[in-house]
Amino acid sequence: MLVLERKVILRRESRIRLRERAESLPPAEAGDRAQEHFLREFPPRAGAAAALYCPLAGEVPTGRIRQAYLAAGAALFYPRVTGKGTLGFYPHREGDGWETGPYGILEPPVPAGVEPRRSGWDVIVVPGLAFDRHGNRLGRGFGYYDRFLGGVPEGVPRVGLAWAGQLVPGVPVDVWDVPVHALVTEEGVIRVAERSGSPET
Repeated sequence: MLVLERKVILRRESRIRLRERAESLPPAEAGDRAQEHFLREFPPRAGAAAALYCPLAGEVPTGRIRQAYLAAGAALFYPRVTGKGTLGFYPHREGDGWETGPYGILEPPVPAGVEPRRSGWDVIVVPGLAFDRHGNRLGRGFGYYDRFLGGVPEGVPRVGLAWAGQLVPGVPVDVWDVPVHALVTEEGVIRVAERSGSPET
């Protein structure tokens, strides 16, 4: 119990520090560089299905990725809170509007009869407050992405999009946390190893 309490405290303190750091993150051109690195490593193609996100303040922008994927004929899906602790990813096309979700995040509207996509992913882009070089991720504490990623086949690329300043020596993890396969920052791409292995660059 004591170990669990220490881990919870560590996570809470980490989130507070990293949210404060987000106020002084890199300028717009750094966001452009991060997206260019992503597009070179994970190029769009017609018919691909990609999960993206609408950035909050301090997160790496995704507009260039969106434009390139839509121009190539790929389908984009964005998260929407569908219940307590769960996300559903719904299609969003050029010209579709947005709705504001319960945490102030822009979410795709859901036309009647449309179900969230559950399979057939080609790449999933994941935000976070911090990542380490083993792909471990510190989210905002609600567990939405971990629950979603837990149901995605291991072979689907999970990509963390972050600033270089969000890379930390180690992220506290639990058994339910799902790491990413690669990290993309304004400085380049890091391919990560298993949690117990060494990072690969």
